[in-house]
Amino acid sequence: MDEGARLRVTLLGASRVTRGAAVVPVPGARLRGLLVRLALAGGRAVAPDTLVDAIWGAEPPSVPAHALQTLVSRLRRALDPGGAAPDVVGWTAGGYRLAVDPDDVDALRFERLAAVGRERSWAGDPEAAHAALAEAVALWGDRPGVEPAVVAEVAPTVATRLAQVSIEAVVDLADAESSLGRPEPATAMLTRLLAEQPAHERSAASLMDTLAAQGRQAEALAVYERTRRALAEVLGVDPGTALRERHLRLLRPDRPVPTPSATTLPSALTSFIGRDDDLARIDVLLGGGRLVTVVGPGGAGKTRLALEAARRRAHPAWLVDLASVTEPAEIAPAVLAAAGVRGPMFEARKRVEGGELDVLVGELGRREGLLLVDNCEHLIDAVAHLVVALLSRCPELRVLATSREPLAVDGEALLPLSQLTLPAPDADVEQAREAASVRLFTERAAAVRPGFGVDETTLPDVVRVVRGLDGLPLALELAAARLRTLSLPDLADGLADRFRLLTTGSRTAPPRHRTLRAVIAWSWDLLDEHERTVAERVSVLPGGVTAASATAVCAGTAVPAAAIPDLLAALVDRSLLQLAPGRHRMLETIREYGADRLTATGDLDTARDLAAAHFTELMARHDPRLRGHDQLAAMKVVGDDYDNTLAALRHLCATHDSPGAVTLALSLTWYWQMFARHSDAAHWLAEALAVPGGGPTATTSGWPGWPTCSRPRSPRTRASSTGHASTSRRP
Repeated sequence: MDEGARLRVTLLGASRVTRGAAVVPVPGARLRGLLVRLALAGGRAVAPDTLVDAIWGAEPPSVPAHALQTLVSRLRRALDPGGAAPDVVGWTAGGYRLAVDPDDVDALRFERLAAVGRERSWAGDPEAAHAALAEAVALWGDRPGVEPAVVAEVAPTVATRLAQVSIEAVVDLADAESSLGRPEPATAMLTRLLAEQPAHERSAASLMDTLAAQGRQAEALAVYERTRRALAEVLGVDPGTALRERHLRLLRPDRPVPTPSATTLPSALTSFIGRDDDLARIDVLLGGGRLVTVVGPGGAGKTRLALEAARRRAHPAWLVDLASVTEPAEIAPAVLAAAGVRGPMFEARKRVEGGELDVLVGELGRREGLLLVDNCEHLIDAVAHLVVALLSRCPELRVLATSREPLAVDGEALLPLSQLTLPAPDADVEQAREAASVRLFTERAAAVRPGFGVDETTLPDVVRVVRGLDGLPLALELAAARLRTLSLPDLADGLADRFRLLTTGSRTAPPRHRTLRAVIAWSWDLLDEHERTVAERVSVLPGGVTAASATAVCAGTAVPAAAIPDLLAALVDRSLLQLAPGRHRMLETIREYGADRLTATGDLDTARDLAAAHFTELMARHDPRLRGHDQLAAMKVVGDDYDNTLAALRHLCATHDSPGAVTLALSLTWYWQMFARHSDAAHWLAEALAVPGGGPTATTSGWPGWPTCSRPRSPRTRASSTGHASTSRRP
């Protein structure tokens, strides 16, 4: 921009507007208010309602739009009396905007420089930090912490934030001076700051550090005493942990300062089973980084694993359970409560120290420990921002989070958690006893039915239970609890209606962990409308989900076909789908919940009809390829979706779609013959032909025992022992 036409706005201290070297008068309080509110946006549009509220407050004009338009016209003439720059105050789709660069508004430039200085300080570059912070503090003036009057008139929250940032910038600048080996200027500026802000704990802590580094312990102790008295008189509270620890170091330099114990971690009431590899992995990840998030579906045991990992660490750990927290504003108080600062004490410190984050940093900034943040998924954005801010300013802090989706921030290491190891369907007693899922179920069952164990008699039903519940720890514990009133065979048989059956969780557990339905419903309720639709529709696919099959079963809904891949990825992030080679898979328990939702809305048959049509077309398209040069590729396609295709065939038979059932069954006959799946062929062809109205639709010659379609005889393909296809002539 031409320097002669460049608009600059000064808001810190005396308000002034200049264009080039000329000062531009802006007469009238409302006109200045409009200018200030637009300038604070830094060239971005401001909605008319926001401007009206800022300028007129509780007494808006009778026709706000007209009054605002008149005021905008006056401001345009004041800033550009010659009419050379008609867009100096322009209109866009979002509202009115002032044609000004953010760096040409001193308040915005100050905030940017203060942020850059702090980032460079965290990165270990005191020279760059000092340069940015010195420029930022110079913009503010002589009295940091005093709200700029012109800003306070139209944007009081912005004025408060600016005043708080100004105090932090001075402390950051003093810390940079100390890091560069210049304690004298650091001491001077902190002393001046404490004279204006006597109860600001971070300033006092930095001054105590600076004085102690110069061997001036007595003066540092005096700073503590003055701050303690100020806190008591102004707020009625004692100094925070960080200040108290410095005081103890000064009084007893030869003795280690006691660190807070891990008293916020609850003691375990039951044994921890399995997950040894996951525990070791958490130790490795926390050793090499500072943020680990355990992600997995509801009931997978994320909280229990994280607690066990925290208990085994040598450093203090604090548990922050966000399950009952409903608003982002409640997160910081929950973290402070875990660290030992509660209620009025937190609110009082927040008023003086400049904000929640500063109070948190004051408590945790110099502690070496682990913050366990549990159940983050319903507040994921707010938690992510707070965790990043804490890790940036608390170099000794590590965070272990649990969530049904990642925080998705830099430096995060993920530990995906799935079901416990399962026994094979044909496992013997010894093999089954080695599986973690069986060990958990057996131990919890023995607690309610003494003497329960896995033997030849109980083995088949135990395997049915743990495999039917996907090895999910919470589901297994709920199932074991039912053995108080059910026999094991009845329990295994009842899993067909698992959500009605598993409703007797611990009375002391959170409501969402007392029943199996509540566990899944918690995740479902966090989805948006399109995610929920896709999750429900793909639940009819037992053999896994591809983008094509998901698109097919979502036909006729409001979900755009182009959005399906991204929505599947979102469901993976939310632990409702799992990645598998070439497709996504849904745990059986989650599938059952999705099917229940479809039943409740009357959409289950519609989704199954769409799936049947999709797989009928898919098999018809690839059946001829099984006898050509694309045979291997076709075998893979059919094999990958074999379970989905059988589910489609079952649905066609159940809905008495005789032509559809026979057509789909005949499309599979060559695949069955290739892999010698004679029992599958006999069963499903008989089922299809038994549908009312069914019967042979093609000539019945060739293979004994079932009809064939009227295609010419061709080389028979069968699977070799290595799994590849080979061809031979039919005898």
